[in-house]
Amino acid sequence: MIRFRFLFLCFSFPPQMYPPEEHSAHTTMRLFWLLLLCVHWLSPVFAGGITRVYYLGIREVDWNYAPTGMNVISNQSITRSLKASVFLQPGKDRIGGTYKKSVYKQYTDSTYTTEIPKPAWLGFLGPIIRAEVGDTIKVHLKNFASRPYTIHPHGVFYEKGSEGSLYPDMSPQDQKKDDAVFPGGSYTYTWTVPEDHSPTADDPNCLTWIYHSHIDAPKDIASGLIGPLVTCKEGILTGTSQRRQDVDVDFFLMFSVVDENLSWYLDENIASFCTDPGSVDKEDEEFQESNKMHAINGFVFGNLPALTMCAGDHVAWHLFGMGNEIDIHTAYFHGETLSIRGHRTDVASLFPATFVTADMIPGNPGRWLLSCQLNDHIQGLVMYSVMGSCALGSIPTTNVCS
Repeated sequence: MIRFRFLFLCFSFPPQMYPPEEHSAHTTMRLFWLLLLCVHWLSPVFAGGITRVYYLGIREVDWNYAPTGMNVISNQSITRSLKASVFLQPGKDRIGGTYKKSVYKQYTDSTYTTEIPKPAWLGFLGPIIRAEVGDTIKVHLKNFASRPYTIHPHGVFYEKGSEGSLYPDMSPQDQKKDDAVFPGGSYTYTWTVPEDHSPTADDPNCLTWIYHSHIDAPKDIASGLIGPLVTCKEGILTGTSQRRQDVDVDFFLMFSVVDENLSWYLDENIASFCTDPGSVDKEDEEFQESNKMHAINGFVFGNLPALTMCAGDHVAWHLFGMGNEIDIHTAYFHGETLSIRGHRTDVASLFPATFVTADMIPGNPGRWLLSCQLNDHIQGLVMYSVMGSCALGSIPTTNVCS
């Protein structure tokens, strides 16, 4: 638990401080002027809590939005699916479904040689960062990419030198090193989870947040640098591990029309994947539309890998939306209900930069849809399965598509 110590330093400046020439009629009022300067010093005092250390590397990858080569929803190949081919079929002036991106990857230590695997359904999202109230998060970030990036958190406390956001803030140079981690460089960011940043008594046990690069946030995120962050009540995580002991499984889903036109790598993608790069008109509306991927975690047309859940499980859903004014989503869970902010529902409304935490205890075995009900977003359909029962220690197969 965190407590704060406050110190108020007050200074007064008596008239004797002013030189004699100031003692004139027109400055008489100054003789009675009193300046009170109160310096509010805030120092967090930690009682309990642990330091959770993450080694994150930024890597450039070729990301395939539809790795099966199929429109799984319609059971058609990309070439035969009229809807999917608009976005996923490469051509002389079309990039197709594979794009160069930068992503966050987690490693075991400072050598950045052994990657810690993550669930396949996380897609291009970075690894899950979890912490409890009272904890300190240390992120050792190393940039293996070809341009500068950072990491900037939501939902936690940080001092200026760990903000990870580039803007003209007039900060001294020793507080600007976090603003850009250049290629080959590294930086350590320190964040904390004080009580006033933690879930309240009326909140779920863990709250949904995100982290992302913030050199130019829209372009950095469109390029792939975003991941989930979770802050939990005290005692929810099992010791130094990241496992939650209050749920059987938790899923993280980002609903977003990923606009590859904003990516730092647009020109490289045109050169690499268009068969006639010189014919590309980047201002052409149809070309721009072909680069807007209606995705969940970076997968489209039913390509999200399998999720796993059993009837009777306590399932936590961490949902968030990113993007702009077209990113208004209604995540509709067919066949099951959720608890969101104390209300029973089957729909979660998502807007750009909104975060929703929902609890579910599935009770209807079968294959169900999770869909955005906006007509233009229907290609982001998800199909999930709830197993009737799961033997202790077994891992059932659950098909979830996006």
